[in-house]
Amino acid sequence: MQTKTLLIIALSLYGLKNTSQATDDVYENEKVTVTASRYQQNLDDVIPSVTIINRTDILNLQANNILDVLSLQQGIDIARNGGTGATTSVFMRGANSNHVLVLIDGMRVGSSFSGSFAWEHVPVSQIEKIEIVRGTRVSYYGSDAIGGVINIITRNQEKLYARYTGGSYDSHNFDLGFGNSNEKSQISVVFGSQKTDGFSATNDNNLFSFDPDNDGYENQSLSFNYSTDLNNQTLKLKMLQSNGDSDFDIGNSDSTERITRLSLNGIYFSDWNSELAIGNNYNELKTQAQSSIFHSNRLNFDWLLNKQVNNNFIGFGLTYRRENADFNNPNAPVVSFAENRDNFALFTNWQNNYKSNIFSLSGRFDNNSVYGNNISADASWANRLSKKNLLNFSVGTAFHAPSINELFSPNFQGMVISPITGESLFAFAFEGNPNLKPEESINYEAGFKSSFSNTQQYNINIFYYKIDNMIDFQGPTFKPVNINEAAIKGLEATYSYQNSGLSVSINATLQKAKNSFTGDALLRRPDQKANMSFDKSYNRFSIGSSIRYASKNPDFGILLDGYTVVDLRAAYTINKHWKIGFKLENIGDKEYQIINGYNTPKRAGYFSIEWNQ
Repeated sequence: MQTKTLLIIALSLYGLKNTSQATDDVYENEKVTVTASRYQQNLDDVIPSVTIINRTDILNLQANNILDVLSLQQGIDIARNGGTGATTSVFMRGANSNHVLVLIDGMRVGSSFSGSFAWEHVPVSQIEKIEIVRGTRVSYYGSDAIGGVINIITRNQEKLYARYTGGSYDSHNFDLGFGNSNEKSQISVVFGSQKTDGFSATNDNNLFSFDPDNDGYENQSLSFNYSTDLNNQTLKLKMLQSNGDSDFDIGNSDSTERITRLSLNGIYFSDWNSELAIGNNYNELKTQAQSSIFHSNRLNFDWLLNKQVNNNFIGFGLTYRRENADFNNPNAPVVSFAENRDNFALFTNWQNNYKSNIFSLSGRFDNNSVYGNNISADASWANRLSKKNLLNFSVGTAFHAPSINELFSPNFQGMVISPITGESLFAFAFEGNPNLKPEESINYEAGFKSSFSNTQQYNINIFYYKIDNMIDFQGPTFKPVNINEAAIKGLEATYSYQNSGLSVSINATLQKAKNSFTGDALLRRPDQKANMSFDKSYNRFSIGSSIRYASKNPDFGILLDGYTVVDLRAAYTINKHWKIGFKLENIGDKEYQIINGYNTPKRAGYFSIEWNQ
């Protein structure tokens, strides 16, 4: 019903006169970021490490999912339980996966129940841009942004287009989008469909279940973006819905993710830029084998104010968040429970550009109805050694709040039953702990950015994190407790070159992430990583390659081998409307594991064809 309603709205507005480049959305400018400080900034004035990935980059990679893009970025580790649609974790700078704050169109997303975000169900067809901000940003966004922030900006399609990709594992992806605009309004609608038979998610190293059948995946998605000028204000409505169906060895899971945000932007109070926004994030997960249904709903309200006074940038913010989560499992002793909590926050930030220096301060106060008050702060300084060189230092505090599941989940146990044979495969158990405290962190960082010329850039960052009250899971019911302390140190280096149709990007990460008490390495975060991508254009024809390297990877009770994976791609522009592409993944057919007992893709090939109006 919601899809049909949006389609009717879209078609009724399609009559708007089309004008190219009509939008003034700040996301359109590749030299501008809004994620680092929650207001528009030129990248030259941003102190933390920021990477911006635009739609052209995504298309050049011929990415089939968002992980194809993120896995090539410095400081990021990906762990996935199988192929497309399998449960996925994203780690940044060695911190835990729930220490990465995920935004869609600037709004916090993820399950209120588990505290995690379902990366596996993000359709790459709906992504216009990705902004990655590394390092602590809790004083700007609140809980979770210990390792950094990833902001996914949805499509603002300006014209009619269609794209099809097919290939290995009987994969078929289809996108269709259109948009129109006039002097005051703009509309964009994008539909996406994804289907693959996949491969066996598990292998015989899996301790819980192993069935060598193919584990497929399907996804249907829809995004709707609309903006209109109202005198000196801009009203924006953004919506993204994704429905995923994932197979695994003992059944399948159905997931629904719906994100809606309404914002009003304007200038008030003597030239203060204001944004009032209200949004909602709903998700549902149904797992047949466990007879379980999880619901999560989050209401977000934000009021942001910022202003430039001479060389000073001043920002203020007020946020309110209401989270609800419930669970139902008729096969468990406790068949259901429902909980909610509220979070109110005030924050401010200031940046001053004085001669060759940039000073930045931010502070935030959070009051949560469950775990009480928390204060976080960040201080940064940078110096322009020359027009092309920037040296920076920063220190920040951060926290991560326990999820509703970790706090309130009742003590329940159950068995997973095979839908094929009816036999009991393994037991599961979990018990929440209402006495959990938030994890707390302090982060130190130093960096250096340089441009040899307009064609070459490089930067180096070193960082250190100390995380207290880390949550660990103990006993037969895996009850969460605050016992651990972790220390993470690392170095990131990047180099990029772009000239005469040649684009080269190289990055490397060295890190040590350890439990301070035991000395054990934190799992699924290799100590050494490196990525390289290059693309060369020859008029209508282009070729490219990406190489991913990771050293040995610690997992439960085992040290997995390192690996190197090479992809090749080529594209040809037939005319102004048609373009075709070819991609070979893992051309060396490398067998490797990121998670013990779970397979990764073998050699695979894909063909794409795209039409633009």
